[in-house]
Amino acid sequence: MTEKSDEFKVIPPTTKVLCPEKGEGWTLTGITGIDEHTSVMFQGVRYTLPAKLIVEELLPNYLESQKNN
Repeated sequence: MTEKSDEFKVIPPTTKVLCPEKGEGWTLTGITGIDEHTSVMFQGVRYTLPAKLIVEELLPNYLESQKNN
């Protein structure tokens, strides 16, 4: 098993994310580690998602969408 040598950056609550299927949402809880699960709100519905999905896909999706505005 390998570990990343990079330090994990904490993601605060209310960080905006973008899911292709569910649209724009935000984290309800902060993320302090890549292996935890976090609550995210999309269109009034709360989902519990892996932090890895949020950090590697949903947050970059949102940041990319803001570049195009």
